[in-house]
Amino acid sequence: MRILLTNFHLKDGGGHKTYINYLFEFLINIGIEVYLACPKSSQLNSLLKKKFPDRVFDVEFPSKPREIINLIRNIFLLKKIISSKKINLIHVNGSPDHKIVALSKWLFGKDFKIIRTKHDSFPIKKSLTNKKLYKKYTDQMIVVSDYQFRSVITDSSLKKKTIVIKNGVDINHFSPSKGSDALKIKLGISKNDFVLVSTAGTAHHKGWLFLAEAIETLDESLRNSIKVILLGNKPSDEILNKNYIKGFIFSGLVEDVRPYVAIADVGFVLSYKVETISYACREMMSMGKPVIVSNFSGLPENINNGINGWIVDAQNIRELRNKILEIINLKDIKAISVKARNKSIMEFNIKEKNECLVEIYSETLSYK
Repeated sequence: MRILLTNFHLKDGGGHKTYINYLFEFLINIGIEVYLACPKSSQLNSLLKKKFPDRVFDVEFPSKPREIINLIRNIFLLKKIISSKKINLIHVNGSPDHKIVALSKWLFGKDFKIIRTKHDSFPIKKSLTNKKLYKKYTDQMIVVSDYQFRSVITDSSLKKKTIVIKNGVDINHFSPSKGSDALKIKLGISKNDFVLVSTAGTAHHKGWLFLAEAIETLDESLRNSIKVILLGNKPSDEILNKNYIKGFIFSGLVEDVRPYVAIADVGFVLSYKVETISYACREMMSMGKPVIVSNFSGLPENINNGINGWIVDAQNIRELRNKILEIINLKDIKAISVKARNKSIMEFNIKEKNECLVEIYSETLSYK
């Protein structure tokens, strides 16, 4: 079994980066011959090349017609990798890399299998190109949420070769820990403050501005006792100058999110678009933090409502306000925190998810 993982992102890659990083190191550790092809400018490339310089290749996956020269160059580069490493299975993680891998197979007649993981919640467009791509150049399709299986994979023939393997996290790395009093002081958090945290980023579609508006509707004394920590790129000055985000703490991009999660009472991921199942949600729950999620895409699949977290309607400020009041008035949030951690142990373990992927590899390679 000689595996090539691919990813097209030029920079961060978000959940793609986490998914491939976990999988790559797992395959290395169990002795499978695995390589990675992704752009030199990607964080995934630099992250893994430091540890495995001979297994990471600089390959771009251009997708626009004006990039035809770069596309041809990278197809030949991909062919060289496939031939020299005798690759028999390529695991693609997006449409640009999927199409170029398929094109390479068609042009050069290489005999390798193609597995695709779909990481987004957008339905597959109906086109002649996609029909051929998913019929002839997709041996196995993987989705990371039940929502995707129901709503994104609409073609019946593709559905037959689609399996759900939900994203996993390192439950030992993301485990409950005592929060740092020094960090609380640094962030201006008082002993009696109620603290919410999100490691899902600060993009608008993550829904955190609706939380800000919900908190703004609370009585002043209660509002002042709520602190919200957001990790990710710093928002624009236009947003930062809004009065209703006064209690928000923007800590920027941090190498280790765990100290920030540890000092919080509750996590939140309130996306209303561009979401599948959320690594951030699963990591926070693994650290023993119950999470408030919106009912968008696969987010509700993380939560047993009212048991280890809460589900609210996406973009519903009134419901979010009432949910915050309900949570603040809970007598024993620790019991819910324990159940969040237990859920992660039972369902989110990355080792089990990656073992499932290896089984899929073996089964796919056995197909004629």
